Amino acid sequence: MKRLSSSASSDASQGSPTKLHGEEYLAGGSNGLPGADSSAKKLNDWLSLSETCRVKRPREFFLPVRYEPGYRYPLVVWLHNNGFNETQVRQVMPHLSTRNYVGVGVRGSLAMDASGHRFEWSHTPAAVSRCEDAVWQAVDDACERYSIHRDRVFIAGYGAGGTMARRVAFQRSNQFAGCIALGGRMPRGNAVLSNLVSTRNLKNLWAVAIENPELREEQFEDDMRLVANARLRLDVRRYTTDDEMMTEVLRDVNAWMMRIVTGAPEDPTASEKWATTPVGFSSN
Repeated sequence: MKRLSSSASSDASQGSPTKLHGEEYLAGGSNGLPGADSSAKKLNDWLSLSETCRVKRPREFFLPVRYEPGYRYPLVVWLHNNGFNETQVRQVMPHLSTRNYVGVGVRGSLAMDASGHRFEWSHTPAAVSRCEDAVWQAVDDACERYSIHRDRVFIAGYGAGGTMARRVAFQRSNQFAGCIALGGRMPRGNAVLSNLVSTRNLKNLWAVAIENPELREEQFEDDMRLVANARLRLDVRRYTTDDEMMTEVLRDVNAWMMRIVTGAPEDPTASEKWATTPVGFSSN
């Protein structure tokens, strides 16, 4: 697998966003593009959530190649891993797809350095609440600036960002088309499964690197027991590598999301790729 080394750069001092292979990156203060679907501004569900969510946490937008204002795009809300920042969405989105999505990166809740370039996620009740506010506002802003399909909003994250993405998604599962975690853990505490009935309908993808030192086998099994006991809807994909931030993993994530967007049945080749082979007792 090819490691996505470009995503390792989280220094916000690198300069203003630039174009890469035709993608347009817009900082949080940009004005967006004219001609976005006016109906997107009637964000009934999102506005009800974000009416009081005025936390001005920095965020970064990604636009696909040849952005078409007349087409309502799926939105990917990206939560970076610890030690990075919201600009990670720049490096991740082109490896998901250069055409299929609008993306927005949200900054973590705690600074890890004095210069304010690296951030991490805190799971205290107050920090979680602020993160939820920041996510709703990011979605609100994306829908106001660009042409977004409100029923096709995905939340995704890497490492600790994947854990936080799940925590946020579990609280408002009916607002997301799906949740993707690259690594990370199943969140616990703070009544994370208080909306269990609706959470069971949320589509989840968990990409796990088998050799990831931050997720030991016993931790993985413990999380899987929690998933089974809660009867959550979870698609688990395990990779024989030590890191989930790989181009092949991101291609699988794109295929998983596009099946939800298009309503297409699962790709037969993907089924064969992930299928298990029955073993009879005589083979033991």
